[in-house]
Amino acid sequence: MVDKLISIIVPVYNVEDYLEDCVHSLELQTYKNIEIILVDDGSPDRSGKICDKLALKDARIKVIHKKNGGLSDARNEGLEHSNGEYIAFVDSDDIVEPNFIKVLYSLITQGNYQVAQVGTQFVNESGDPLNQKIVFDGDMGKKLNGNYVLNRDELIRGLLLRKVHCAAWCNLYKRDFFNEIRFTKGILNEDILMWVDGVEKVDSLIISNECLYDYRQRYGGITGGINLKLDSDAYNNSKIWLKRIEEKYPKSIEEANYNYFMCLWQIIKSTGDARQLPEEVSAVKNNIGSIVDNKYLSKGHKMFFRLISVSPHLGIHILHKIWLKKLKSMSSVMSR
Repeated sequence: MVDKLISIIVPVYNVEDYLEDCVHSLELQTYKNIEIILVDDGSPDRSGKICDKLALKDARIKVIHKKNGGLSDARNEGLEHSNGEYIAFVDSDDIVEPNFIKVLYSLITQGNYQVAQVGTQFVNESGDPLNQKIVFDGDMGKKLNGNYVLNRDELIRGLLLRKVHCAAWCNLYKRDFFNEIRFTKGILNEDILMWVDGVEKVDSLIISNECLYDYRQRYGGITGGINLKLDSDAYNNSKIWLKRIEEKYPKSIEEANYNYFMCLWQIIKSTGDARQLPEEVSAVKNNIGSIVDNKYLSKGHKMFFRLISVSPHLGIHILHKIWLKKLKSMSSVMSR
């Protein structure tokens, strides 16, 4: 059987210190029939020039230079220029293991799967492993040869409960998955929003817990520290999810509520000032019954939500203080 062409789309922006390591890890893939699409999203640093230099050394590399439009726009541009029968995404400050694509291709071609996923391990800015991984806990779906197969309903539940990783970059997709789907421009937390329509394309998904994607945790990156834009977009996305579940998948409403409440929790603890959160405080008060009854929320979450519903200023102040202390501790670990 001839190996199908796989397009690996790499959005590039201000990553001159990491880009060559990322691309080198792609060039070393044991699965050879790949095209590497580097989308220079108007980088003001040397990233664009590095892309051009790398392309001169490897014919599989295609470079696209474009005006800055953000991560989603860069991924969409890469899709427009891709030729593969399968699509993968890799962020330009991350690296992947040599068998990353080979394992994903082996998984997705085992059966009628539209998407295959592998596990993720976190590394620090220097590339050293951190004691943190993202793997599937196996409490839904069926087990097959050491992997996990989920149908559409299980995928929806898994995404909403944060058991199935929503990130675009740990997956391999059949090309037709993206026939009518694109990433929403101008927002963060765009991966989970993509799945609102993406689940419609998936009859079944296969997951391996082999950690083959190395996610570089940069404290100054999109997901490092407090990012109110990220938290706000995630909260808005959770409301979109909730509406879709109410309309099409009502049996997953408790999972959708859990996702909504957790995004509400995140923006409250990050902002830390009740005066800036009138809508969110009202949401807590209006939904306190559902919050207390939700079987997925922890006792700690419910306790703080109760406190916030009674005394917003005190509850949010305490929660924010705890969060800042945790962030400081996390920063110390990542900088070692």
